[in-house]
Amino acid sequence: MKILYLLKQDPDETLKRIMDEHRKANEVTVLDLRTEGDHGRIVELIASNDKVISW
Repeated sequence: MKILYLLKQDPDETLKRIMDEHRKANEVTVLDLRTEGDHGRIVELIASNDKVISW
């Protein structure tokens, strides 16, 4: 499964542990919305992942 994390703030320790667990069995991409300015890339990543988690 492909999982995309969209970050609007720094992840806390709980989220870091969850992401580490997801990485064990899934393809995980982390995108920081505070620094990513390419809206086309954001839309492409959302469309191409099975699950999107916003933080």
